[in-house]
Amino acid sequence: MVSKFLALAGAVGYSIICGSQLTTLVASFINPEWAKRTYEVDLNLFGIREHGVGFYTSAMCLNIAVSALKAIAWFVVFALLLKLKLQTPFSIEVEKKLERIAYLLLGVWIVSSIFWKMYIYYLSRDTGIQLPANNSGDEYLFMAGMIYIISQVFKRGIEIQEENQLTV
Repeated sequence: MVSKFLALAGAVGYSIICGSQLTTLVASFINPEWAKRTYEVDLNLFGIREHGVGFYTSAMCLNIAVSALKAIAWFVVFALLLKLKLQTPFSIEVEKKLERIAYLLLGVWIVSSIFWKMYIYYLSRDTGIQLPANNSGDEYLFMAGMIYIISQVFKRGIEIQEENQLTV
């Protein structure tokens, strides 16, 4: 029960973060001063907004994509915990959800690590504006790998369970 609550709290939390980023993006088109009011204290994108709306929109879209992928991953974890029965843990639904979580975490790593680092390099080269690279995202690659391995163990467990049911 506690893990279900924590998964739901993570999903709602990242959904709120994603929504606040999206609201900041839309509001900054109406009033450019809103670009100063991001939820992250150390990430002030107002300088980028003054330099060019395209640069600002790209940076915000990358942040929104990372938050949205994290929220979706937490919602899938919550759905997994709802479907998981400890009496019969090896089911195709559980294996598919574990695999989906692994792919979502891989997506978080790709967007946060590769694209964000590439964008920071491109931005600093083109405009001279330096953004903090505070999130390497490497932990998401590790988590994606571990969860994918666990999903493969579940897949093998399902195969063994089916073989045992066929042999009487």
